[in-house]
Amino acid sequence: MIELGKKQTLYYHRKTEHGIYLADEKDPDKKCTDEVLLPANQVPEKINRGAAIDVFVYRDSKDRLIATVRTPKIMLGQVRLLRVVSTGGIGAFVDWGLEKDLLLPFSEQTKPVSAGELVLVKLYVDKSSRLCLTMYTDKGLSSEEKALVRMEADAEYLMDMIDSRGGELPFGDKASPEVIKKELGMSKNAFKRAAGILYKQRRITVDDKVIRRVQ
Repeated sequence: MIELGKKQTLYYHRKTEHGIYLADEKDPDKKCTDEVLLPANQVPEKINRGAAIDVFVYRDSKDRLIATVRTPKIMLGQVRLLRVVSTGGIGAFVDWGLEKDLLLPFSEQTKPVSAGELVLVKLYVDKSSRLCLTMYTDKGLSSEEKALVRMEADAEYLMDMIDSRGGELPFGDKASPEVIKKELGMSKNAFKRAAGILYKQRRITVDDKVIRRVQ
């Protein structure tokens, strides 16, 4: 079964001018009604029928199932911090690393969002069998999982803020809660947890006066 929104192993069955069709049946000589196209520009060189390929399956701009060898920034059921590209009449559109930006409907926004903003979102399949995003990220998560996701998202947000300021912040872990709130929009506790995660990952250095990205 080909699964929307997931990374999966499929098999090369047949070739067309547009690319190759993949199925979950290993034997390429067996007829399959459940197939998905991998575009020609993503087909590996010197590949034979029956070969296994790891792909991600989503829908293209014409709402057709399509496969890609690229890995998106978010997959089905995951919660990630992603950037809003634009807003429109039905919601916001978010960059997830593939050609077609993902929709974050107004009904799935916990607050209004704007272009350029980082938002914590979860990927799900809507009633029309399309991939969509929601800011109601706690659906289906335990309190422990929700807390872990929040800390990881705060860490990525802090890293993004450091990068946006040339790789360093002009204050350290001794900064007052007021400074942290003004500069980052975070509580001091959230800031310290996020900085701790990045420090353990060896992505930043921290002292009393400055936080720097590790080059």
